Amino acid sequence: MPSKKSAPSPPHRPRASSPRAMSTAGPASSTYRARLNRRLYGAFAAVLAAVLLTIFSLYSEIGQGLDTLMMESVMARASVVDRVEKIVTGVVSPAAMVLVSVAVTLVALARRRPTLAGRAVAVVVIANLLTQILKALLHRPDLGVTTGLANSLPSGHVTVAASVSLALIMVAPVWMRAPAAWLGWMWTALMGVTVVAQAWHRPADVLVALLIAGACALSLAPIESRERHVPSVHRAMGIAVAIALVIALLLSVIALWGIDVRAIASPGSGFGFSDYLHSAPTRERLFAVAGISWIVAISGLVMHEVDHLSGRVSD
Repeated sequence: MPSKKSAPSPPHRPRASSPRAMSTAGPASSTYRARLNRRLYGAFAAVLAAVLLTIFSLYSEIGQGLDTLMMESVMARASVVDRVEKIVTGVVSPAAMVLVSVAVTLVALARRRPTLAGRAVAVVVIANLLTQILKALLHRPDLGVTTGLANSLPSGHVTVAASVSLALIMVAPVWMRAPAAWLGWMWTALMGVTVVAQAWHRPADVLVALLIAGACALSLAPIESRERHVPSVHRAMGIAVAIALVIALLLSVIALWGIDVRAIASPGSGFGFSDYLHSAPTRERLFAVAGISWIVAISGLVMHEVDHLSGRVSD
C-alpha cells in the first residue's frame, strides 16, 4: 500500500511576547529606571542637604542666629501644641520603637515578604543609630551670636517618628500606601513642631533628623511596579509639599530681609533674640510660620519620595 505523505509543517512564525515580558522590556522598564535614578539622586541629595545644613546651622553666625530666631518665634506660639505635647512626645520611647518594629515585621510577614520586613526594621535601626552617633560627635561652638547651649542636632524624637512612619509606608499594602504616607506626614510634622515649640530642639535639628531618616528609607525601600489605588492622592501630596517649600523659602527671605543677625543678638538674655522679637511681632510671626513650613515641607517631601517607589502613577 502506498504510504501516506505527512502534511507539510506550517511555516515557522515568531512567538508573540507575553504581556508581562513586553511590560518589563518596554515602558515598565523605563519607568523603573527613572524611579531608580530618582531614588539614588534623592538619597544623595538628602545626605548632602543634611551635611550642608549641619555646617550652616552649627558653624556660621547667620545659621546659628536664624535657627534661634525661628525657634523662639515658634516657642511664642507654644500654646497651640501644649494640649498634644504629652501625647506626641510621650509615645516616642525605646519600648514604642520595639512595638512598632514588631508591628512592621508582622505586617510584612503577613504579606509574605520577610525581606521587606528586614529592610523596614533596618531603616528604623540605622536612622536612629546615626542620629545618636552624630549627636555625640557634633559640637556647637559659641560664635557670640546666641547663648552657649550644647549641641542638640539631630533630634532623636523626630528621627524615631520619621523612621517609624517611613517603615510603615514601606510595608503597607498597596491600598494603604497613600493613607500611610499622609498619616506619617502629619504625625512627623507635628512631632517636629512640638519639640521646637517646647524648646527641646532648634528647627535645624528637626530638619537634619528628617533628612537622615529619608536617606535611609530611600536607600532601602524597594522599587515596585504595582498600579496605585487613587493616584490623585499621591499627586495631591506632591503639590502640597511643593507649596509648603515655596512658602518656607519666601517667608524665610522676607523675615531675614534687612536684618543684621549679630546686631540684634543679645547673648545672655533668654535665648538671645527675645527682646528683638517682642519689639517686632510681625517679624516674629514670619519667622514662626517659616520655621513651621520648613518642618512641614521636608517631612512631607521624604514621605512622598519613599511612597513614590511603591508603584507607578499612571497618566
